[in-house]
Amino acid sequence: MLNFRAVLSNKFLIQVFVDLLMICILIANLSLIVFDWIFSVRLVNALLQAYLPVFFNLYQLNIHEHFQTIDLAFIVIFLSEFVFSWAYAIIRRTYSKWFFYPFFHWYDLIGCIPIGSLRFLRALRIFSILIRLQSIGVIDLRKTAVYSQFKKYYEIIMEEISDRVIVNILRGVQDELQDGGEVIDRIIDRVVKPRQDVITIWISRRIEHSLSIGVLSRKQEIHDYVNEVVNAGLQKNQDIRALSQVPVIGKIIADSIEKTISNVINNVIDTIIADLGSQKNKVLVQDISEMVMDVFEYKEGDVNLDKLVTEVAIEVVEEVKKQVKVKKWLARQQAEKGMKESEKLGLELLMADE
Repeated sequence: MLNFRAVLSNKFLIQVFVDLLMICILIANLSLIVFDWIFSVRLVNALLQAYLPVFFNLYQLNIHEHFQTIDLAFIVIFLSEFVFSWAYAIIRRTYSKWFFYPFFHWYDLIGCIPIGSLRFLRALRIFSILIRLQSIGVIDLRKTAVYSQFKKYYEIIMEEISDRVIVNILRGVQDELQDGGEVIDRIIDRVVKPRQDVITIWISRRIEHSLSIGVLSRKQEIHDYVNEVVNAGLQKNQDIRALSQVPVIGKIIADSIEKTISNVINNVIDTIIADLGSQKNKVLVQDISEMVMDVFEYKEGDVNLDKLVTEVAIEVVEEVKKQVKVKKWLARQQAEKGMKESEKLGLELLMADE
């Protein structure tokens, strides 16, 4: 976790040394506070006196009875380090004003107050020092098991909180859609209409794409259908039937007419499809888009339109809420568990083969 090379090459070598020293002192001080608090418990005190009398007398006479004085010595060290860090921050111009340092490090000052509950604020100094050492590259907490566990549960908590917030927001959107009759009108006027050109281009490209993969791919089937319809129609036509009865050339002329009509119709269909699938349809699609907008604006004789659009919007939001409620962190844990079980099974099979 500690990068000694970074320590030696760091331009803040003095600050790094002081920070590492302060972490050791803080751990010692907090350990002493916790142990002295436990020592004050009557049951623990009696057990130590009964089973460890030498240690009990040594600690009682030399430390417990002089705890306030010892803690005061730690406070002097902490205040000295605070003044040093303040002066160092002024030299480095860490803050825009020289007197900002105490406000940003208020917990250092309050933690020096010799009151039981406030003493534990000194632990915050450890976290602040670790964060500072992390930022300058002296340590790398991301490679520790503690950080991995913290990050794991932090992501779970944040996901649960954010999901609940988003669901509440979406529920409020549903209520607005349910109660506000003007919401749909505002969506059309302020969201859809300003993007009408973009919608037109999108519709045009969708038509082109649909035709290219749909109609054009079945072009031969369309031609066969047209030929079949033309053939059936000409066979019912009395003039064509009479013409086909003419000796020698009658059948040839009737077949030629049938083929010509089929080719003309197929060419017309191909041209229409090609035009619809090209940029030539832009004006047509523009007109269709404008008519769609007019349909949304026109409400006379169609009082259920707003209700239909509102219901669709509410259902869409409901589907989004369902997706938000999916616990992704649980899925990740299950996936990781499955991978570990697979690795374990593979290792067992490998050992069995050996």
